[in-house]
Amino acid sequence: MYGLFIFFVLVWSVVPVYADSSSGPPPVEAFASLPRIASIQLSPSGRHLAVLRHHEGKTYLDTQTVTGQDAHRVVTTDNQEYVITWFRWANEERVLVSVRFADSREGVDSQETRLLAVNRDGTQQNGNLLRVSSFPSIFGKKHFPQFQDRLVGTIPGDPRHVLIALDLERPNSPDVYKVDIYSGERTLVQTNPGLQPGPRNVLQWIADREGRLRVGVGQFGTTVRVIYKVPESTLWRELGEYDLAKETGMLPLAFDADPDWLYVRDQHQGKAAIFKMNVVDRRVDRLLVVADAKRDLTGELVYAPGRKKVVGVRYSAADERVLFWDFDAQRLQARIDRAIPGRVNVIHSSSDDGRLHIVKSSGAAHPPQWSLFDEHDGRMVLLGRSYPDLETAALSAPTTTYVTARDGKELQVFLTVPKDRDPRQLPMILFPHGGPASRSPGAYNYWTQWFVSRGWAVLEPRFRGTEGYGDEFLRAGFQRWGLEMQDDLTDAVQYAIRSGIANANRICIVGSGYGGYAALMGAVKTPDLYRCAVSLGGVTDLSQVVSDSRWYLNQKPMAEMRVGSWWTDRERLRDTSPVFHAKEIRTPLLLMHGAMDRAVPVSHGRDMAEALKAANVTTYRYVELPFADQTLSREQDRLQVFTELEQFLKSHLE
Repeated sequence: MYGLFIFFVLVWSVVPVYADSSSGPPPVEAFASLPRIASIQLSPSGRHLAVLRHHEGKTYLDTQTVTGQDAHRVVTTDNQEYVITWFRWANEERVLVSVRFADSREGVDSQETRLLAVNRDGTQQNGNLLRVSSFPSIFGKKHFPQFQDRLVGTIPGDPRHVLIALDLERPNSPDVYKVDIYSGERTLVQTNPGLQPGPRNVLQWIADREGRLRVGVGQFGTTVRVIYKVPESTLWRELGEYDLAKETGMLPLAFDADPDWLYVRDQHQGKAAIFKMNVVDRRVDRLLVVADAKRDLTGELVYAPGRKKVVGVRYSAADERVLFWDFDAQRLQARIDRAIPGRVNVIHSSSDDGRLHIVKSSGAAHPPQWSLFDEHDGRMVLLGRSYPDLETAALSAPTTTYVTARDGKELQVFLTVPKDRDPRQLPMILFPHGGPASRSPGAYNYWTQWFVSRGWAVLEPRFRGTEGYGDEFLRAGFQRWGLEMQDDLTDAVQYAIRSGIANANRICIVGSGYGGYAALMGAVKTPDLYRCAVSLGGVTDLSQVVSDSRWYLNQKPMAEMRVGSWWTDRERLRDTSPVFHAKEIRTPLLLMHGAMDRAVPVSHGRDMAEALKAANVTTYRYVELPFADQTLSREQDRLQVFTELEQFLKSHLE
């Protein structure tokens, strides 16, 4: 068996093109290319693999046996029409594939999803499984479900059907259907009961491990309400209700193998922790399953092979480390860690019998590699690498320090420096993360490693408002954009200068999303601190963020909670919006924005460029990427962004 695996490794692994680091740093392509392998999933029996891979700008979903035979290419995309967001084996022969694409609805930008299904040999391909036509809405208009890939669960003993939530009858009120994964035929199994009083509907459904719908979660404004029912009952009861504006309350996650017990996420000593509660006998006290004193646990639950028993939880979507509470799972993880030491090893997929496991291994200085672990004999076989061209590159791991902000709040800060270099002699990139969530410092980050490969130190502060550090730290950033959140970045840079880590005359601020906003506000608020600034897809007008939110379900109250009110806070929103301070910007600026960005519309970039032009600012460059989305899903866009970055940063830092 393992002799045949050698064939597999030779097929998928590529000899590094840039192995000699003495000839200079690897080219931009080595970092900016999409990962050669993005995901590998074992079929239920463990006999077959489905592999999501990228090559020369295209993405392929391929299948083959674990011995490298019977190979088929089942889905191909250039990432312009659509991108693949997830895939999974529905049974031993058929694969479900979710795709995402940018669109618009009645003039409002939207993000759409569809569900594909295909046999592992490429036959019986259903390019749109649900084939949903338009339906009249309650307003008499035609309605197409925006999200058509909301998989609720599978049905044990029924390999032909899955449960899918779909709002066919009423917009934003998904019912649940049993869907034939071959024909697409669907049968209604649960009508959305609504959450009374008020026009509140279930938005998320949870089935138990037997495929029975048991929990519904809805949100109206900032109010979250949870309902449940016991097995064999049709009566829905309230499980909990809370206001997100005031507290972070209970969020149901999934059922255990025992259908009486539901896992939920809730607060424990200021951090998000995992509990389990008996929803059949409510007299039984809720049990704390696992908590971390320093970090929130906001990731997905982890199941034992066969997906019945819950054994652990991931820290977050960006931090794949797992906190296990099951002894057998802990023991298995220890065996894997001994086989591949010095890296974060995550079981990405398993056969139902628990013998074979796909292991993803990575670290801050180690791009992901993929292996097959046989639990019976302990053999670990390399399947391939995500970035083979960086196999011998000199990558660096970050060091951690803590900085006290001007108001006394403690900030965690990560510093990554080229190997064997003194940061005081190097230019520095301040790299604030985007969004409330942040990537784990122990995870591979192609942006950070590319900066370091160019001889630049990278400073990454975790400013208030960052997820993962507790509810108080998160809420400290609510409605503080451009204020204390920006001051945290300034304080981190000034600490680096005072402590001799950074050269005060060679610092640039670079960011994407919220990080792009922070880069622009840095150029506005502390222009003398930075030699240059780069904003990729950055917010430029906070009033526009709040105004646009009215078009999206529940987003207006959430935007007001986190950013502010268009009416009552309009003066503050204007004062902290870069677009209204264009004339104050004298820092050299590279402004980039993707036209297909659905998180921050391209109008933000265009308006900022127009404001700079109207203010006669000559030290900026605006680059619009016509097909780029928020995450730069297309390789061509990543390469263009990194090429622009390299030219701009070198001209100002060296």
